[in-house]
Amino acid sequence: MELKNIGFTLDEIKRYCETENDSERKKIIEEKHWLLTKLSEDTTRNLKKLEEIKQNLLKGETKMPVNIDMDASFENDERVIGCWDSVATVNNKEDFKPENTYKAETDFKEIYFLPEGKQYWGFGWTKNYLKITFGDGMICPYEITEINGGQYMFITYNNANIWVLKQRDNKRYSKKEIALNDYIGLPFDNDEKIIGKWNAVDVVKNIEDFDPAKIKYKEDLHYVSAEFLPDGILRNYYKDYINDNMKWTKGTTLLNWGDGTSLAPAYEIREFNGKEYLFIEWKSGDYIYGKRKPCYYVFVRE
Repeated sequence: MELKNIGFTLDEIKRYCETENDSERKKIIEEKHWLLTKLSEDTTRNLKKLEEIKQNLLKGETKMPVNIDMDASFENDERVIGCWDSVATVNNKEDFKPENTYKAETDFKEIYFLPEGKQYWGFGWTKNYLKITFGDGMICPYEITEINGGQYMFITYNNANIWVLKQRDNKRYSKKEIALNDYIGLPFDNDEKIIGKWNAVDVVKNIEDFDPAKIKYKEDLHYVSAEFLPDGILRNYYKDYINDNMKWTKGTTLLNWGDGTSLAPAYEIREFNGKEYLFIEWKSGDYIYGKRKPCYYVFVRE
């Protein structure tokens, strides 16, 4: 009853009760702690935004801001399902000519519209709107127009520019299908130099960018510590939870998130001014869904 009262589903309670492994039970508790923490943060953010809307109404501003979350029930639009390529950014829809060459001023080369509006990475949707959840979040109206036999989507982005996408296909992708996954079945190869606990001190785009005299992100790092134990056991400490169900082999960490995502971030130890620093690839959604080169977390030995 206690687990039910703090938000565990019946399936989660059954999973907890049926296992006699304390390590597995600990993992279930930590996963729920992370989910409840995220729910609390989301609720706090949404309450703040509701207060902003209320204050706007008191001022006579009845137009809903474009950067709030949209929690309305999902409405389908079969036309959008599939993969869309970024092709342009223009000031007005009328400015776009498919025969011209444009530069899409966005970090996103392609967008997937999953069936039922399911969210992946920072994107979700409902009829007439693309939901972008990066940062404070945005709700962007879209229009679809057929031009010369091609389907084009015009998204009003940041209340100003028009982001133009062209439909590549209308395949009904799943989140698992579009994610990058690494091979994590590597055999264990020992590395005595890595064993121990390392604490994060910085994040850099490239290893060569790191300067121990100019650390930029000393505070509030999401990835807090990495503890490399003998026999290939890895315990990762994040800001909101601990995951001790990871592995490592020489030069690589092996991460199985349990949701079908498998990642193999590489690691490397380098010396700066006589001190050892550990660099671990950070394979976030930018890598998994954006197919971008990972950045690096930088650690020092505890």
